[in-house]
Amino acid sequence: MTLEHCWQKIMAVNVWGVIHGTQTAYALMKNRGFGHIANTSSATGLGPAPTAAAYATTKQAIVGLTTLLHYEAEDYGVKVSALCPAFVNTSILQKGEALNMDKKKIGEQLQKQKTMSPDKFAAIALQGLERNEPVICPMPLRKTMDIVFTLVPSLHGKLIRMVCRIARMAKVGV
Repeated sequence: MTLEHCWQKIMAVNVWGVIHGTQTAYALMKNRGFGHIANTSSATGLGPAPTAAAYATTKQAIVGLTTLLHYEAEDYGVKVSALCPAFVNTSILQKGEALNMDKKKIGEQLQKQKTMSPDKFAAIALQGLERNEPVICPMPLRKTMDIVFTLVPSLHGKLIRMVCRIARMAKVGV
């Protein structure tokens, strides 16, 4: 992974794109005294994502910016939420880049996951926006996992190591 190819490119789109959009929308909404900004992050923005360092870093930056602004903006009547989908069946699963990884093996692993339809995630997102949730993530066990990983950090480490082993099986030519 090079600085130019991966880090700068993904930072430009995932982080700077969100920053520019948020800054523009926030200024307008703050002047009007209402509005809701929904920034798209990912479930990878909520914790470690082995073999996806650049992507996960950008998505964690979006969650950080969005949750901070969620509380900062409320005095101005502006709501801000981070959408954190996980395994939504969109073209990114097929068309996304995979440096030094066998996309067929990745696809096989993804097929084992329960993917969600875009319509189902949209319904979950709209419900979360209506409730003004700072982070909207459809992973059924997310809150339970957060509690378990906080109380039993060694379990979190074991899970991340397992994900690393599985991901290494998809590597090619490295």
